[in-house]
Amino acid sequence: MNSIRRKETWLAIGGGVLATFALPGFGAAPLIFVALIPLFFALERGRGFLHGYLFGIAFFAIDVRWVLTLIRFNPLVIPGYVLLVAYLALPLGLVGWLMTRQPGSRAALTWILLAPAIFVLAEALRTLGPLGMGFAMLHQALYRVPWLIQSASIFGSWSVTAFIVAINAVWYTAIREKRVGFAILGFALLLVQGAFSLLPAEPSENAPSLDVAIVSSNVAQEIKLNTAYLEAFTDRYLQLGEEAIATDPDLVVFPESFLPTYILRDDEIFDRLANLAIRGETELLFGTGTYRDGQIYNSVALVDTDGRVLDTYDMVRPVPFGEYIPGRRLLEAIGLGPWARSFLPVDLSPGSDYNSLDRFGTPICFESTFPTASRRLTANGASLLAVVTNDAWFVGSSELKSHFATAVFRAVENRRSVVQAANGGLSGFVDPRGFIRGTTTEETVSTGSVRLSNARSIYTRWGDGPLLVLMGCVVAGCLGLRILRRVKQPGS
Repeated sequence: MNSIRRKETWLAIGGGVLATFALPGFGAAPLIFVALIPLFFALERGRGFLHGYLFGIAFFAIDVRWVLTLIRFNPLVIPGYVLLVAYLALPLGLVGWLMTRQPGSRAALTWILLAPAIFVLAEALRTLGPLGMGFAMLHQALYRVPWLIQSASIFGSWSVTAFIVAINAVWYTAIREKRVGFAILGFALLLVQGAFSLLPAEPSENAPSLDVAIVSSNVAQEIKLNTAYLEAFTDRYLQLGEEAIATDPDLVVFPESFLPTYILRDDEIFDRLANLAIRGETELLFGTGTYRDGQIYNSVALVDTDGRVLDTYDMVRPVPFGEYIPGRRLLEAIGLGPWARSFLPVDLSPGSDYNSLDRFGTPICFESTFPTASRRLTANGASLLAVVTNDAWFVGSSELKSHFATAVFRAVENRRSVVQAANGGLSGFVDPRGFIRGTTTEETVSTGSVRLSNARSIYTRWGDGPLLVLMGCVVAGCLGLRILRRVKQPGS
């Protein structure tokens, strides 16, 4: 018995490792279609929560290892990383528990129909709350396989997760039942998923286009916020700005909070940027901290060709423990306020609305990893999505690819071109089908022409609600069936 349990334990852990290798950090995408099979075999014996949880521990411990790059700022990152992995794995423990408590848990229908529903709900669950995270989703393994992710424009990216889990379930059933028909069904599902790529996606040839110059940089996080470097950084970025306007763009995009000052309150620096826009006859998008009514926001400003600020957007979902401390008031009340202040002295305030800046939607850094921000910005009039980010916190780590992978799904979901301007990360262009049209990690200016669109995808209009309701109905139906079977059993 112990040997069997050890085998199941290693199957669950091995599945988590395989799934991680398929994600952007390693890039072995084909593994995602078999990575869950070891977990399904481990779940056959009924220790569902434990094996699901072990799968999650292995999966997250490897995939979010980039969190450990923050040790250079604070050693408390180590226990924080351990707690984060333990927390993120909980929904996968719930997956295992539910999978082993369904009627006919060895029946093919349980794995093929129920498993995708539970995995989708588990991924949605861990995006919620102050510790929610948009990284490490199964569908992100396919960010470089655009023909398999087009269903996201209708049902959202979690439909791709459902497809991945269904393929694993079908092939698991084929192995367990030794039935070729299920193996063929798996390939048929691939064709069905691929058929979504036949849907029209590109804006019409008559749609307006925009020449965009992306300014990417590599300022180390250790000095990025040091005001002693303000003059040097300003000269450095303005030189890149000069290179950008020399390409005659319609829009220049700078990274998130790229100077250690409140640019809109610093007349000298703002005037130099405004002059850049006027001379280049171009619009500017740039990230900056803003201070209003005693509150600090992480913002993006749009400057027009006359050097005027047209509008600003405030980040709605700041980074927990990076831009604010969740539960700070509680920590103060129980005497841990000094610890919280030593970790992060002041919280950034969240913005109140996903307002587009004229025709531009500007999700900032962390919030671009969630589908909500880009969808709401698109619904509010954005014809181009411009992500500004600072990934220098995680310099050289797998986070860079993981973050850029989310831009691919935001493009497909909303049928919008996406440009990303990063400091210390990946900058680049993604078209509305999710094809990556160029990336760089260098400190340079990248240029490209993008088409604008005012059309709304089905996903932009309806969001994740329909798919999540459907998945919830599947799970509820299976739970109801279990209850009915128990009631019908003699002596129940």
